[in-house]
Amino acid sequence: MSWRVVTTATMGPHETVLQGLEAAGCTIERLPADAREWTDELIARHAPTADAYVGTWRGIGLPRKVLEASPRCRVITSPIIGTENIDVAAASDLGIAVAHGAMPENFEGMAEAGVLLISALRKALPQKIASMAAGEWKKGPAGHMIAGSTIGLLGLGRIGQGVARRLAGWGCDLIAADPYVKPEVAAGVGVSLTDLDDLLARSDVLLVLVTLTPETRHIINADSLSRMKPGACLINIGRGGCVDEAALLEALDSGHISGAAIDTWEEEPPAADHPLRRHPHVIATSHDVGHSAELYAAIPRVATANTLAALNGEAPAHVRNPAVLPLWTERIAALSRA
Repeated sequence: MSWRVVTTATMGPHETVLQGLEAAGCTIERLPADAREWTDELIARHAPTADAYVGTWRGIGLPRKVLEASPRCRVITSPIIGTENIDVAAASDLGIAVAHGAMPENFEGMAEAGVLLISALRKALPQKIASMAAGEWKKGPAGHMIAGSTIGLLGLGRIGQGVARRLAGWGCDLIAADPYVKPEVAAGVGVSLTDLDDLLARSDVLLVLVTLTPETRHIINADSLSRMKPGACLINIGRGGCVDEAALLEALDSGHISGAAIDTWEEEPPAADHPLRRHPHVIATSHDVGHSAELYAAIPRVATANTLAALNGEAPAHVRNPAVLPLWTERIAALSRA
């Protein structure tokens, strides 16, 4: 059977995913390059015969109205771990599995990057580099040790737990705010659970690791930044919209926040003249700080496998909405009988 896979005009660095699906016999349907929203005509052209949607869907999204018009759809696959452009709630309501790139190369690589950035900010590395570049010698700030400090994790999923495991034995206090994690899970990686207010007040370095939802948008804002320790550092390797960048810039310029690392941005890519891109107290990266050759090799393999498994009635290895699987099984059975 030739499955029909709908995607955007380009998959950017993930084009090899489509090559793998084509090699398996899938027919690829691309949206027009100028598509910025799902018009009635665009939905009518692609949705009724779509067996799968594959892509990150940045710039156009994959909303409920499209999924409701897709009676044959078995799976939506994001090649990356993020699914914020996909209406996951709608997919779950309809019995559609949302597969994503939650392979170990992704979240373990991000955990490695988290520890890297904690170390760099505690040692005041951006300021020391700037001082050296300015022709100075041993004029940068001394920085601080990680031992004896408090590392706060806003979100204790796979990345947060990976950071905690890597910091075991470093002599720091690990705390986290995450209402979805059980105390015994946190204790298993040496982390004490607390609430957001306490996390803000105690953290010497705060890592933002949450996904972007209506509840987490701008969870780090002017008010929350003001409640952090004077001289604390902030790291955002979660999602850009979780941090109010204008408020962060003000906190950095005032000296209340001594340093920041930003890998995910409110708008991607950020404007070339964005003040945080070249701020002397900021480590700025382009949503790739934890990426690796190993991850890039895994993405097409995993995305292709996730998609083909679902098309053939098998649960994907990495499912963003696992609670949907019983309803998904019913949907697959009904489609098979049709």
